[in-house]
Amino acid sequence: MGRTSFIFLMAAALLFTGPAGCSVFQEKDDEGVTKGEKDVSGKLSVALGGSASDHDTIVVNEPLTTLEFENNDPDLFDLEVSGNTARVLPHESGIGYVTPIVDGTARDPVEVTIPPQRLIQILIGEARGELDREATMETKTDGDTVAPGSVSVTGDAVAAVIRNRIELINEGGSPSLFLADATDYESDPPLSYYDAVIEATNGSVYQFSPVKPGDPSHAVYLDAEAREDVDENLLVAYDQAVLTGSSVFNGDTEDPTGGAFAFYSPTPTQAALIQDGLESGAKDLPSGCGTSDANFPAFAPVQVLVLPEIAPSVAGAGVPSFVFVRARSNLEPAITDEP
Repeated sequence: MGRTSFIFLMAAALLFTGPAGCSVFQEKDDEGVTKGEKDVSGKLSVALGGSASDHDTIVVNEPLTTLEFENNDPDLFDLEVSGNTARVLPHESGIGYVTPIVDGTARDPVEVTIPPQRLIQILIGEARGELDREATMETKTDGDTVAPGSVSVTGDAVAAVIRNRIELINEGGSPSLFLADATDYESDPPLSYYDAVIEATNGSVYQFSPVKPGDPSHAVYLDAEAREDVDENLLVAYDQAVLTGSSVFNGDTEDPTGGAFAFYSPTPTQAALIQDGLESGAKDLPSGCGTSDANFPAFAPVQVLVLPEIAPSVAGAGVPSFVFVRARSNLEPAITDEP
């Protein structure tokens, strides 16, 4: 692995993010939308398609005479150094490190995650409203921006489904399990795992509807390949998607769905059937609830998971934005709200 260093002289005092923590706090606003933020000190999330201002920059804050930023992974990104800062310029997805060296002493490396851009795109395509509503904002001199530690519970769950599909494919050795092309899947792992799973199709059958030409969300999905092409009113969702995609890609986010491999947005009628089945402890999925064992024969019997913290749908009171589908044993209820 190559190493690239940048060094300069200075006598200033600015901010350096130290070792990463694991604490996460979550609260709900008056509308029941989950808000959360976690400690991401020592970590940076950047996107190939562009990142929010300052989200791609490492800043050192302590008295010093010399400062060096050592790029431990120049195959993934370059560094643009100015004064006490180093801006990360990504050119490939992956996880790398930058080591600040202050007056000849190496500090803890900063972990840099560059998630697959397709993961960011599908999050925007599927859950842009929820990403926007769940994002935690912070105020800066040039305006409000998504906080670097902002958490979207809904985004985490949707992205986890994609990661779960990859894990199921790797366990079984069959990309066709979710219609992924085997050659594409193995072409450049782990990036190709995500690309192949997200864009999997069999003729007119697409695994994720925003990927399908003609779908109402298709243009949004395509535009999210580059932040500069994203509609201004979707920038918060995009920036949250970068953070969400990074934490799922690098493994910081544990699976909140307990192994779900699918999700869907229930209608009010379907949501009512799901709620009735949840309250009654139904042993079988009610007809018309939006999914069935027949939809997923390889995993039958399946279970619908209702996550209490998922952002509510704009379709009506009591309707979750998404419910999730996973395998279950014959002894488990068909519908649950326990991850």
